[in-house]
Amino acid sequence: MEITMQEIPVSFILTVVYILYVILLTFIIILDNKSPEVAIGWLLAIILIPYVGVVFYLFGGIDWKRRKIVKYRPEEVFKEETSVLIAQQKKFLADTPPDIDNDTYKAILLTLNSSGSVITLNNKCDFIFDGGEAMELLLEDLRNAEKFIHMEFFIWRSDILGDRIADVLIDKAGKGVDIRLIFDGVGSFTRISYKYRRRLRRAGIKYRYFLDPFNPLFGRLLNYRNHRKIVVIDGQVGFSGGMNIGQEYITGGNKFPTWRDTGMRLEGECIQFLEGAFLSDWANSGSAEGSPSRFFPPHLKEVEYKPMQVVCSGPDSKWHAIQQLFFTMIANANHEILIQSPYFIPDAGILSAMETAALAGVKVRVMMAGLPDKKMPFWAAQTYFIDLLEAGVEFYLYYEGFMHSKIMVADELIATAGTCNMDIRSLHLHYEINCVYYDHATITTLREQFYKDTQSCLQITLENIKKQNIFKRFRNSFCRILSPVL
Repeated sequence: MEITMQEIPVSFILTVVYILYVILLTFIIILDNKSPEVAIGWLLAIILIPYVGVVFYLFGGIDWKRRKIVKYRPEEVFKEETSVLIAQQKKFLADTPPDIDNDTYKAILLTLNSSGSVITLNNKCDFIFDGGEAMELLLEDLRNAEKFIHMEFFIWRSDILGDRIADVLIDKAGKGVDIRLIFDGVGSFTRISYKYRRRLRRAGIKYRYFLDPFNPLFGRLLNYRNHRKIVVIDGQVGFSGGMNIGQEYITGGNKFPTWRDTGMRLEGECIQFLEGAFLSDWANSGSAEGSPSRFFPPHLKEVEYKPMQVVCSGPDSKWHAIQQLFFTMIANANHEILIQSPYFIPDAGILSAMETAALAGVKVRVMMAGLPDKKMPFWAAQTYFIDLLEAGVEFYLYYEGFMHSKIMVADELIATAGTCNMDIRSLHLHYEINCVYYDHATITTLREQFYKDTQSCLQITLENIKKQNIFKRFRNSFCRILSPVL
């Protein structure tokens, strides 16, 4: 008896297709030569979580590092515009006194070789730990713009703060200032109203979405997000750090009583590298434009002697530059490591470095959000606590508000602050930007703020964690498996 196609149940056909697809993905995962724990995690996800696991892999498991997501990278472009600073870098390294700390020297070379991050000497940095103060400073500098304003944020909301900024931008555009904005396609998705975008367009303000989810070329890349926060004004003043454009960064919003973050107002030579990162992202969000030299002023005013580097990383960069910076800072520390991050899902390298440092007697202190904005990453973080606590790492949960600061300080010799969280997404899947500092005054400022913040924290103990019942431990471990897509 013949069986026609009409008689075969649709559910059977779908099951067969799904099984074949799982087999295909299994071959791809094995041939991709991922680390054994990552490969096993993805295999378990696609087998034990039918259909959903496959979707997670398509968005979070494909190694786009080998498939170049974007055309332009900050470390590969604008070398001509920064040639003077590159020459200065070579001279600085050649003239480095023999008594310079070896770990500092290695960090400088690492960030240079991994991301083309040139050390700059003529810089000024003011840290801002309060969102209201940060936004007032930003608005003041925007009002003083004369030539151009470039702004790039992961989250941009058309709320009270967004309206205040739009009012200033529209006013400056009317006075001939060239204004360009970049919104991340996922981070700002649904957060900017049509009315708001129309106001910007009518004022002549250019804006683009980075990896727009509605663009058929980029829609498959939802897992890769531009987490950078960059403002450049006239090539002279810049802002970066953890803060986005949203009223919650000032008030804490509806979820939190306060918002604790770290922002930076920058001047000097480092601005040229912020600008290089912005222009790369601008080109990657649309077509590249000629004559970028007009955005790199030939003369920068003298500010302060503050050696620093601006380091960028992304999922398709040759090296995970910020992850490697974090690793070397931890591995080379002799006395103290201080880490602030809202989330804590380290990769195997960072985890091993932290355990090794703590077992060797280095004081490793980690501060993260005690009032989480996302439950699943918070639960996943708890799976790392026991081993690290047993090694001697100290954990502090911040409860005064939401902890969104992203900093690391090593031995009062090196510090970094910026957009990169201590989690797998930021270390491997996001486009990030951090500043690295080597002067004592800057490092002391970040160190003192860290210890001030501990007054608003609860220190976690082994006893606290071991009291969790088996259901909570299973929940936490399950979230850890999904950590690459959280």
